[in-house]
Amino acid sequence: MKTLPALMLAGAGMLATTSAMAKKPNGWFVNAGVGSAHYKASVDGYGSGTEAGTAYMINAGYHDQRILGFEVGYTDLGSVDAKGGYGDRAKLSGDGWTLGLNGHFNPTRHWYVSTRSGAFLWKLRAKAGVAYDDGSTETFRGSEQSIGWYAGVGTGYDIDRHWSVGASFDYYKIDKDDYDIGTRIFAVNAEYRF
Repeated sequence: MKTLPALMLAGAGMLATTSAMAKKPNGWFVNAGVGSAHYKASVDGYGSGTEAGTAYMINAGYHDQRILGFEVGYTDLGSVDAKGGYGDRAKLSGDGWTLGLNGHFNPTRHWYVSTRSGAFLWKLRAKAGVAYDDGSTETFRGSEQSIGWYAGVGTGYDIDRHWSVGASFDYYKIDKDDYDIGTRIFAVNAEYRF
């Protein structure tokens, strides 16, 4: 966790010279993405394997010379479902707010590389339905929330000064008590700069 900001700043320094070739206006931006979320979770040290769902995110922030900036956003990690052989069911879903730093670097006029990292204020919701031998069912619900972290990289194409499209990989870490969940999101996204 401590090395993420250092790596981000190092990457900014390495790409800053090539970024000078591109026009870099200051300004506010909004972006949104949708993709595939892959959960890898363990509870009390027991792993659940990897499950997949659909995720989406929306962010807004400010780029300082389109190199380093800040962002705030919302990410829905999607949900995963499991069914037992006797009618038992379980569902886990998560979402949260992000607050962090971002970078947008242009090695060429249109091609960009992006980085992001920060705090993830997450909430997990669990729902389980248990089927009994007499045919009845019982539903249990629970939730947990805390602060974790996120980090990501991306690449894409700056169409013009205002619009860009791209693809990204983000990692969201949830770790509290006996829960240890890492979610990888592979997404496509679009950004508008004011």
